[in-house]
Amino acid sequence: MLAHNFTDMLYKTRINGEDGYIYFLFEHKSYQDPLVILQLLKYIVRIWEEKYDRKANRLPIVIPMVIYHGESKWNVQTKLMKLIKGIDELPEEMKKYIPTYEYEVYDLSPSAQMGIAGMALTKAVLEVMRVVVISDNEKFREWLREIFKEIRDFPEEKFERFIDASIRYILSVREDVSIEIIEKEGKEILSGRSEAIMSVAEKLRNEGRLEGRLEGKIEFVLKNLSKKFGRRFTKELKEKIQKADEKTIDYIGENLLDITLEQLKEALK
Repeated sequence: MLAHNFTDMLYKTRINGEDGYIYFLFEHKSYQDPLVILQLLKYIVRIWEEKYDRKANRLPIVIPMVIYHGESKWNVQTKLMKLIKGIDELPEEMKKYIPTYEYEVYDLSPSAQMGIAGMALTKAVLEVMRVVVISDNEKFREWLREIFKEIRDFPEEKFERFIDASIRYILSVREDVSIEIIEKEGKEILSGRSEAIMSVAEKLRNEGRLEGRLEGKIEFVLKNLSKKFGRRFTKELKEKIQKADEKTIDYIGENLLDITLEQLKEALK
């Protein structure tokens, strides 16, 4: 907690294939503090000090965001470089010595365009980022259904934008979740609006994204079944797995530790 006027949260997530963090600062004062940018910087440094990977000698990505819901529209500078006195007149070769970063603002004030719908959208986005790292698949799916309940009455544009971004994000982070699982969880709750999920699936197929995911899953399953069954894992079984759909591959992947050879053959029929 920063102070009585601030609430802050740190979310661990995957960014471009690497562990990273999104730091949210909820600002709800009646006036705007231009030094919030320095508050953010202090906390970014604190996060780096805590999460520094000594073995790899690397710092994680930290993306700072301010969720603002004060009375007036946010008009405080979001780029640190712009606050430096005389920066515009400074020679370019000198600017490299000046620390610089910027933060993103979600303005939920009454005069901002986001308004109440924007607040609900932001809440739903935060929920997705929170639950996507839940390792228990069943619990993740339960939370996914709750999120669908929250967004089912969104205006069309926001609904489709949320569905598109959320599905892409979930599939990029979780190897154990397929587009079919997302569709199944959303179909009953979203009713006719569940078609938006399949629309995203079609886009991803056209982009080659889902095929790439399936190929990765098949490779993972083949490698582990070869170790598990050795010579009993025949060429015929390998060929069947390479031709199997994602639902079958997901089933095998989820049961790798317990599945018997007979159960595997039955699943591949």
